[in-house]
Amino acid sequence: MNYFFRLLLSLISIQTVQAQLLGSSDFESQPHGTAYIQEYWQKDGFKTETWDNGLADRTMIDSTISISGKKSLRVTYPQGQFGPGRNGCQIALLFKPCDELYLSYWLKFSDNFSWGTTNEGGKLPGLAGGKRCSGGETCDGTNGFSARFMWRAGGKVVLYLYHMDKPATYGEDLDLLFPSGKQVVFERGKWYHMMERVKINTNASTFDGEVEVWVNGEHVLLRKGLRFTSNGDKVNDLYISTFHGGNDSSWAPKTTCYTWFDDIKVSTRKVDVAIVKKP
Repeated sequence: MNYFFRLLLSLISIQTVQAQLLGSSDFESQPHGTAYIQEYWQKDGFKTETWDNGLADRTMIDSTISISGKKSLRVTYPQGQFGPGRNGCQIALLFKPCDELYLSYWLKFSDNFSWGTTNEGGKLPGLAGGKRCSGGETCDGTNGFSARFMWRAGGKVVLYLYHMDKPATYGEDLDLLFPSGKQVVFERGKWYHMMERVKINTNASTFDGEVEVWVNGEHVLLRKGLRFTSNGDKVNDLYISTFHGGNDSSWAPKTTCYTWFDDIKVSTRKVDVAIVKKP
């Protein structure tokens, strides 16, 4: 009797964890060289919209580099190209709307990675909601928000935040600082564990939204007092959005270069996405 009771509790526990993990990709299911198209993201538990940028031409499964298992996702940034149409890739990965959500993924830049030309900067994936306000749009509370990461000059890392009260036309840069006060700066050839929490504001008149970030398990940002939406939109989107730019060739890479992504996870629980080993 005790055996069956323990078995039942185990099954309930497994189902609970699965319900809280809204989607994950470890890139182990497809062979080396395969472009990671919408169909494969859907098999990972995500819903997709009808569009994407660059999945067929600029993504591939790579069995030569990984942080766990044997494979990762490689993204290509062609020399001289900028923007999501010709550089990197974009796809919106959708899941059930949540008031608070956690995201994590592993990220590595190629040894020859070019941060840009005369302007250095580019986008990296992050959480979003609604119509994922971005691209210089005014976030009026009805067109969503986005909380992507960016590399800036020399590999400096920021959270690039589109919210209702952003101070300028484009997203607000929030510096990521280690507990020592040192700025987070990406180095080529190293793995980084990026983890993000977004908590939506209660309604249009409450400034109680939050974003929080950890890099390699270290706490690097907590921003409170935010307004993301006014129409009831919540966190429902992992915005895979990575490219050089900026909107002109001054942002383009000087040479063709790559990033690798591995173990992407989205969950309602921090424990499901937290780092389990140091890079």
